[in-house]
Amino acid sequence: MDTYDFFADPRAIGLAERRIYLRSMQREQQWWLDRLQALTEPPRPEADFPAFLLATPPFHDLARKLARAGHRSHLAPAVADELDWFVRAFRDYLRTCDGEDVFSSAHRGSPER
Repeated sequence: MDTYDFFADPRAIGLAERRIYLRSMQREQQWWLDRLQALTEPPRPEADFPAFLLATPPFHDLARKLARAGHRSHLAPAVADELDWFVRAFRDYLRTCDGEDVFSSAHRGSPER
């Protein structure tokens, strides 16, 4: 497993490798999953949501913004929006690799339909 690929873009690794990271980061997974339950709106992340990603370098900035908040109302609107994007974007991260080309640079900035 190439750790550097994971740190550059967590979607660059396959599903089996994603599950390996989940198992190796159980403490981070539980801490962030508990926190996300208080910070997200329904539908809240399920037990297999990859909350551990917030403990990785690509999400350091978002994690820093979320770390001290105890409730969603404590988040600035821009941070709440960023969190909502994160939850939507990674909801199926540990379930499938299908459709992840939507994250590619060719699709970024294109209007949603």
